[in-house]
Amino acid sequence: MLNKLSLNKVLSVVDDMLVVIIILVTTFSFFIGVFLVFFTNVGDVVQWHSDVPLDFLILGLFGLSSINFNLGISFVFFLIVYLACYIICFLKPIPIFQLSSVKKPFRMLGLERINIQRDNYLAITISWFSGYFVLSILIDVIQQLFGVTLGNPLTANPLLSFFYLTAAPLNEEIFFRVILLGLPLFILFVPFGKGLFLSTLYHPYKNVPYEKGKYTTLAVAIIIVLNSLAFGLSHVLFGGGYELGKITQAALGGVIIAWLYYRYSLSSAITFHWISNFVFFAYSIFGFFLFKSPWNTESDNIFLAIVSVVFIVMGIIFLYGLTERLIKKYLKKSKI
Repeated sequence: MLNKLSLNKVLSVVDDMLVVIIILVTTFSFFIGVFLVFFTNVGDVVQWHSDVPLDFLILGLFGLSSINFNLGISFVFFLIVYLACYIICFLKPIPIFQLSSVKKPFRMLGLERINIQRDNYLAITISWFSGYFVLSILIDVIQQLFGVTLGNPLTANPLLSFFYLTAAPLNEEIFFRVILLGLPLFILFVPFGKGLFLSTLYHPYKNVPYEKGKYTTLAVAIIIVLNSLAFGLSHVLFGGGYELGKITQAALGGVIIAWLYYRYSLSSAITFHWISNFVFFAYSIFGFFLFKSPWNTESDNIFLAIVSVVFIVMGIIFLYGLTERLIKKYLKKSKI
């Protein structure tokens, strides 16, 4: 028992260190993105001042999908939205970093140490993403054993690919989470006329009244699963270079993102999706810019390899802790 407690303590310390590293990595990716778009020539004929089509799902509903937008201005808009979501997650419901006094003799010097607040939305989002990252790799490996591949949605131009992957989180979260998840939850569970419409679309959990009935949780779970299946299927049905293997991976991501949206707000869902798209691809193209390593594959890119290893280690720790908590919860219920 002592050994297990010691192991959990060590894993907790390592996990805290990895969270700090990931925060630094994700924060720095904002600057990398700006540098790549505005201060490099990675797009060749496509530059930040080019006008490009933006296939936004919400715009397509109004027949506006054929409009071209300035790449640079659109990129800045997306970056501002993601930065706002990131800061909200960083601060809510309590700031992710909290200072506490260290032990003697360092306390006499007035030193403090940083504690990671596990109830913070950013810490929760990072933890769930790391777990998803490990599971998505396992899914890909297993599917490839049966000849099922994910496909590749990237264009031939690195800047265009980066731009479209940057736009995707906001695009897809508004459509799949706000419209196809938040709106049904509002219609089914939230009383009309109480001014809770926008609040529910942003953070459904705050307004869904659980006292409404014992089947509320089950109904929410069913809606989340259906939403996630639609999210997974859309990656193949709407084209974009993905193949059948992407359905499983995207559906898994859809379940986690939908849960984060429902429980921890739209900012958490967007931040999760932003890490998956923007952060990884920013480091991929940055490696291409510096070392001419492949930008459209996951191999031979030192920056992408380092970021991936950090998330894999943290993901393994997270899944271990999650499994342990679920087993304890099951054993506790079985004794009742």
